[in-house]
Amino acid sequence: MLANIRYWLLLCIIYPLAWLPKRILFLYADIFYFIIRYLIRYRKSVIYINLSRSFPEKSYAEIKLLAKQFYRYFADLFFENIYMLGTSKKRMMKTVSFNNVELLENYCKEGKSVVILTGHYGNWEYMALIAGLFNFMFAYKEQKGAFDSLMKRLRTRFSNSGIIIPMQHLMRYMLTHREEQRVYVFIADQSPTDKSKCWTSFLRQDTNFFSGAEKMATHLDLPVVYVELLRKKRAAYHFNFTSICEQPKELPDHEITLRFAKLLEEAIKRQPQYWLWSHKRWKHRRTMNN
Repeated sequence: MLANIRYWLLLCIIYPLAWLPKRILFLYADIFYFIIRYLIRYRKSVIYINLSRSFPEKSYAEIKLLAKQFYRYFADLFFENIYMLGTSKKRMMKTVSFNNVELLENYCKEGKSVVILTGHYGNWEYMALIAGLFNFMFAYKEQKGAFDSLMKRLRTRFSNSGIIIPMQHLMRYMLTHREEQRVYVFIADQSPTDKSKCWTSFLRQDTNFFSGAEKMATHLDLPVVYVELLRKKRAAYHFNFTSICEQPKELPDHEITLRFAKLLEEAIKRQPQYWLWSHKRWKHRRTMNN
């Protein structure tokens, strides 16, 4: 009951902003940027440590510039998502473009389900727009309180067929609906539990990757596609679809996850400011047993 009250209070705060013109929203984003960078100094140590370890060849001045660019992007990200809550699907579709979307379309025409892997790069919440094009299934980690309900609202905003489901229930769902055509979306660069054993070098650091999506795709022999969200300008993105594999059962363990990690790393190196550097990605360190 209390969570519902908090959720509706949150909506009462956010929705008046969501109906503002885009140019006004981004004036608020500029103010928010100043607050989180100079007043709150939001996760400053985490951001600087992550950047410094990922780009040891860069000078302190270069790291400082990347941090500044990230803070500005992070502020924009917050208000882009508010904009998504208030605008129409038609307007949103005008802000995005697609490359190689035929890859997904062809699988769907053949009646095949598909696993999509993406990361916290660009505005990953724009993946909700895919829900308006395909039968869409969004895997997610449950959040606490009102933000969980808000995230569900955001990710199903543009589709009557879009569904989101907690990770722990997803395998059962996929097995139950294995005869139905679905597009399963995973944000697969989150820090996993220690139980995951898929380690690789990622951004100059030993990094453990969530391999659940690979296991599900392999078990059902579903093609796997990577999506990169290239930022064109504020609230405008380009989706680039790349095939990771068509027949997962033919690949060795962890190969799909390692290919995904490589593609994501290449995207981050091209435009580092658009990855979620404030995330405590390297919480777990590799041990002799891993």
